[in-house]
Amino acid sequence: MKGTTPIIAVILLLLITIAAGGSTYLWLSRTQSKLFTQTTTGIEESGKDVYGRLSIVSTWNESSQLCVLIRNGSDQDITYKAADLTKMAVLVDKIPCTFNTTGLNDMRQSEVSSFCIDNSTSKCRYDGTESSILIKVEPPFGNGDSYEFTYP
Repeated sequence: MKGTTPIIAVILLLLITIAAGGSTYLWLSRTQSKLFTQTTTGIEESGKDVYGRLSIVSTWNESSQLCVLIRNGSDQDITYKAADLTKMAVLVDKIPCTFNTTGLNDMRQSEVSSFCIDNSTSKCRYDGTESSILIKVEPPFGNGDSYEFTYP
């Protein structure tokens, strides 16, 4: 019986060492995976800010609404989600305006979408008495565009 105690002690030490090594490996691999995911997401988000671009293709007056056609003019494969576009700022002659978000859809590179600004809102009045108005869109990331709409 005197020989079994050291053998059991060695086996226990080996099991403790294996358990410690295994848990360290799991912790390191999870941490590495989390850091990789966060870094990738951060790079993608900063790429959106640098390379993202919305441009105004055209505008038209439709009964009591001013409609705007926008295009994703990003330099890289960046998608503007409809949820992102609902957060964009739309200014008419430097006045922030609300717009109808129902026509917005996801826009991949070079795709278009449209929205309309209702003329009945008190802040954004355009009755056609001015010869032109300046429309500006500022997306939540990337660069926006300005467009001068001239009344026919």
